[in-house]
Amino acid sequence: MTTYGHILSEEILLPIGEAKRMRSRPEFCGFLACKGKLYDGGLMVVGRAVNSWNGSISFKDIASPETRRRFAKAVADSGQDGECPMQWVLEGWGNTTEGVSNTRKSAFWRVIKQVTHQMCTGASEDDWASHLVWSNLYKVAPREGGNPTGKQMEAQREGCKKLLRREIEEFSPSRLLFLTGWDWAESFLQEWGDVVRAEGTYVEATGRLRTGKGRSCAMVVARHPERKPGAPWVKEVLAAFTQLGAN
Repeated sequence: MTTYGHILSEEILLPIGEAKRMRSRPEFCGFLACKGKLYDGGLMVVGRAVNSWNGSISFKDIASPETRRRFAKAVADSGQDGECPMQWVLEGWGNTTEGVSNTRKSAFWRVIKQVTHQMCTGASEDDWASHLVWSNLYKVAPREGGNPTGKQMEAQREGCKKLLRREIEEFSPSRLLFLTGWDWAESFLQEWGDVVRAEGTYVEATGRLRTGKGRSCAMVVARHPERKPGAPWVKEVLAAFTQLGAN
């Protein structure tokens, strides 16, 4: 099992399974960062949690070390079949086929597309998502959709903080964009780099985070784009990166 898979199994899933007074006990899905095949170190984006994903493990089955580790290994091995792990975003764009996620309907992906076209050299209509690394703060969420509950987030938070930091160190992006809001990102960014609260309409914090090999990345934390006008959101985010010298 990879290091990522081990953290997912033993430091994220296991604490969820051991959590007391967990009223909501759904089937869970697991997630690890997806690296596009054309990623060149330019842009990594981070959301809150996946809204359903591949794989499924029950709260009860988390208690089984074998089942838990097999599930974590399957999550870690997904996207290794030769196809770009970000291809699903492109294939879903405007797709109205039943059972397929129409990514064009997502405010999250709409603003990311605009940012990518501005910040990733060579990104085109046919491949823009492949220029990204995409991750999330929380790696385990209800299988049927929706964000994890407060108790579920609390149980996995320390493991998720460790795993996200390792992802950022490995991918070492020059620009890092959190589409989470400061209230979600704050505990992940405390005591890690130079972070300053911002007073923008959409940008809530900026700064630089230390990545691997003595390097750092320009970091912007923006409010989640759902139910917000896309163009002003994108304009403010791009301006924040420019102010950090990362345009």
